[in-house]
Amino acid sequence: MLGIFPKKNGHSLSWINPDLKEIIQANGNNIGGDRYWISPERAFFYKDPWNWNEWFCPSTLDPANFQMLRMNERSCTVQSKIALINQFTKEKYEGEITRTFKIIEEPIPTGLEAYCGIEISEECWLNKKDLEINGWSLTNVISLGPRNPGTVIIPTLSNPKPLSYFRTIPGDRLLIGKDHVSFKIDVSDIYKLAVRPEDINYDLPAKISYITQLPNSKDYGLLIKLSNDIPKSQAECHDVSRDHPDMEIGVIQSYNSESTIENKLNFGEIELQLSPFKTEGELSAEHATHQIIGYIGSREEIFETLQKYLNIKEPNLF
Repeated sequence: MLGIFPKKNGHSLSWINPDLKEIIQANGNNIGGDRYWISPERAFFYKDPWNWNEWFCPSTLDPANFQMLRMNERSCTVQSKIALINQFTKEKYEGEITRTFKIIEEPIPTGLEAYCGIEISEECWLNKKDLEINGWSLTNVISLGPRNPGTVIIPTLSNPKPLSYFRTIPGDRLLIGKDHVSFKIDVSDIYKLAVRPEDINYDLPAKISYITQLPNSKDYGLLIKLSNDIPKSQAECHDVSRDHPDMEIGVIQSYNSESTIENKLNFGEIELQLSPFKTEGELSAEHATHQIIGYIGSREEIFETLQKYLNIKEPNLF
């Protein structure tokens, strides 16, 4: 899923690579939009996992080689064979991923006309049982840079203890409220935030959101990722952090990238660790569903919508 357009002929709330044609022709993965990965990142995305060196994206996972199985006006299903190598053991896992995208109505009525919502169902299996892995849902989000940053807002229980995942997040990039955590997205430096399962408000389907003013506009955009298929405990989540790989793990995550070319701003990310794979016969398999919804409106309208979904009355914004 590449773009999310709540308004016809308007902005996409998901980031789309400005060099899209060249990336696709080169069979690259960094096209933008929403993608499905598998974690732990350390085992599958680093050629030297012991030292967290030589990051790469396994091309057999993303972009993979998706084929259209079926489609109609409101949904489509795609499928690809996938293969992964555990960089610690050099063991190869092979399997299949099937993704179904379906247009959905508003989960909560808001009265806003500029709305777009998609439900994504993930079905994945690999040919080895008892694997300790998670599905991983990542959505690239747009940013206007340091002069007009966006804000990731994660609803939590009281007194959350957010985690840094790459290096310590400075105080001017992280705000901790009584019922939420806010993280700055300005694509000027690389940081990653994670929130522990102990701090997640599982009574809310909405797990992470992103709000930003739109380019050359007074309107604001709001993206929300919803799911009940996420880990509920430390034992169910396997994506260890680079900061503290032997300590606590986060389930809801957000990434801020770095832009080296000012007129080609990179992306932020809002991410969910999905439910752990379970053994089914001789296989490890996952079945998870999540939704991503987008709105465009005035600042007041977007704040009202945010409150309805996240139950946060006074969100901290950057």
